[in-house]
Formats: sequence, C-alpha cells, structure tokens
Amino acid sequence: MDLVTPGNGLLIWQVSGFIIAFGYLFFWVYALIDLVKSDFRSPHDKLIWLLIILFAQPFGVFIYLSLARATKEKRKFQPNFSNRTLN
Repeated sequence: MDLVTPGNGLLIWQVSGFIIAFGYLFFWVYALIDLVKSDFRSPHDKLIWLLIILFAQPFGVFIYLSLARATKEKRKFQPNFSNRTLN
C-alpha cells in the first residue's frame, strides 16, 4: 500500500501541515514583536531571550511566551486626572 497515492488523504496531511506551520509562524512573529516592545529588569535579558527564540526551535517561542513574563518589568497604571479640561 502506497501512502502517497492521490485520493488517499494526502490533501488532509498537506492542509494540516500548512495550518501547523502558519500557526507556528504567527507565534514566532508575535514573540519577536513582544520581545522588541518589552522592558526587562536586566539589560541582557532581551539578548538572551532573542537567542532562545532563534536557536531553540521550535520550543524557544513557547518557552519565551510562558516564562518571559516573570523577567519583565511590571507596568504601573498611573492615570493623570488632574489635567482634565471641562468644556
């Protein structure tokens, strides 16, 4: 039995592979954009996370997305309501 004969489910494997590859590419781009926009506690953290994302394929992206939150500086919400102008 040949697994690559037309009409025996080859299209399903191709579509599934495309969906998985596209999903991984989405997470990879999202992780890189998040890395660039983020502020970290240590100045070398950004470089370390970049190396993990680039060289620990395919798990580096998911390691970054799950663990990098602990190394980021927390943003503080400080609204300034005293500069309101009433018209």
